[in-house]
Amino acid sequence: MLRLLRERKGLSQRELAERLGVQQPAVARWEAGGVNIPVNRLEEIVGELGYGLEYDLRAVPVGEAMRYGVPVRLLSRPRREGPDGRPEPVVSRGYLFEVNMKQPWLVDIREAATRKLTHGAVAVVHAPIRKMAAHPDGVIIWDGRALGKITPNGKTYDDGSPVFTYSLADREDLVLAGVADIPEWDLTTGRL
Repeated sequence: MLRLLRERKGLSQRELAERLGVQQPAVARWEAGGVNIPVNRLEEIVGELGYGLEYDLRAVPVGEAMRYGVPVRLLSRPRREGPDGRPEPVVSRGYLFEVNMKQPWLVDIREAATRKLTHGAVAVVHAPIRKMAAHPDGVIIWDGRALGKITPNGKTYDDGSPVFTYSLADREDLVLAGVADIPEWDLTTGRL
């Protein structure tokens, strides 16, 4: 494929090698398939031939993609429900926020790296939590009537674990969480 693209561009192996800053034998080996084209240079190589690349990172483990320099763009997506109907856990600010299995109006908070449960769950609403989304300050939750926000408040318990606060959230919090324009987060039936 590389040879075909190079020839379409009207370049010799030597000319392409000079543009890429490599020796001509490297281009010859890439074309022959004897040596794999370095993944971290693939975009540069096809760029010299007048092409760009689009790729689906779902086919490549993100750790491998980052190790080889594949650009990764973070997109805000709504959280989906898990198989039991609860919102999936959300990671934000180094914590994992998860709806409690037995009491769906509580949020368990764990350290994201160790999965260690913090001092206690935060009681946030009087109805089962329907949606959760990462927020720059913590997490926002929606129970169908009230929009709330759980954030660390800077204090700690005697054992050193952080204290979290529940407060009402507003439309600006939806914007900050990147879910303001997502139909699932349409709060017109609630208090907003």
